[in-house]
Amino acid sequence: MTHPDEVVTFTIGQVANLKKISTYTLRYYDEKGLLPKVMRDQNGTRHFTREDLQWLDMIKCLKNTGMSLEQIKYFVDSTYQGAKTLEQRIELLKNQVKKINLTILEQQSYIEQINKKIKVLTNEK
Repeated sequence: MTHPDEVVTFTIGQVANLKKISTYTLRYYDEKGLLPKVMRDQNGTRHFTREDLQWLDMIKCLKNTGMSLEQIKYFVDSTYQGAKTLEQRIELLKNQVKKINLTILEQQSYIEQINKKIKVLTNEK
């Protein structure tokens, strides 16, 4: 059992397994400043906290919805600047939702097109 003041940390391998992200990608994100609070010990070994894991979930979400790493870094950096950047962060996320909704509409039109083709091909049997 850990002491209440003790921070639970995870190795890069543990995080890679937990989050299904390669160790290469984790190192890259850290080097690019996307995970600014990752701790290192005297040997330079990375130690990830639960907060880092939450950030990874957000980074993965934003990246998988088409946000660039530059925009994600801006979001991370501005988060640590506090309330003065709140409106910009909200606007960034709202714009991302708009982009996602457009992608969904586009994908739905592709589904309709494919279903029409299936119908045509089924009638040719």
